[in-house]
Amino acid sequence: MKTNEQNTEQVILEAAEAEFLEKGYDGAKMLSIARRAGVAHSMLHYYYRSKENLFQAVMLRKTREIVPMFRGIFEQGLSFEETLNRLREARDRYLLSQVSQMPYFLLSEMLLKPENRAMVIGLLDRVESIQRVKKMLEAEIEAGRIRPIAFSDFLFMLLTFDTASLTSISACREKEELGLEIADKLMASYREHNLQLILEVLRP
Repeated sequence: MKTNEQNTEQVILEAAEAEFLEKGYDGAKMLSIARRAGVAHSMLHYYYRSKENLFQAVMLRKTREIVPMFRGIFEQGLSFEETLNRLREARDRYLLSQVSQMPYFLLSEMLLKPENRAMVIGLLDRVESIQRVKKMLEAEIEAGRIRPIAFSDFLFMLLTFDTASLTSISACREKEELGLEIADKLMASYREHNLQLILEVLRP
């Protein structure tokens, strides 16, 4: 892809992300995104064809940004639970570095709407780090430490619990000027609580 095309695509994706965060998936309009990006409406359709394709491209871009933070975690020989906690800690650091609407957007637009949920789970399923977690879950099931469950269902449970907690903490940080140290302690607490709650339900 030529540099000019890469720059145009980058501008479009940034404009689309801002539009989706501000208005949600249903409220976002392709024409409005084109105006934000400063490109013709026809150019937007040339690159992405539809709002759904553009939304998927935005989410894939965000997923690729967070993947490098997972490097090295799997090489530490950690247990299934500790691996999940380390991955989730890295994810939370990334999400809190984004705009304040991001956790709420993840919960309301991506996880609680069935039509978007399948899209998100499908995107995550293409990430190598997520595939390695899937194999670890399968090993736990094979060992009899967790009852059989579809990986997509396990991922949805964990993401929904976590994102709801993260949304609350993010809102408190914005409205109540919650200190970073307190926020970190709250996040560590909810990660442990949420995971134990889910594992307790899944244990035979």
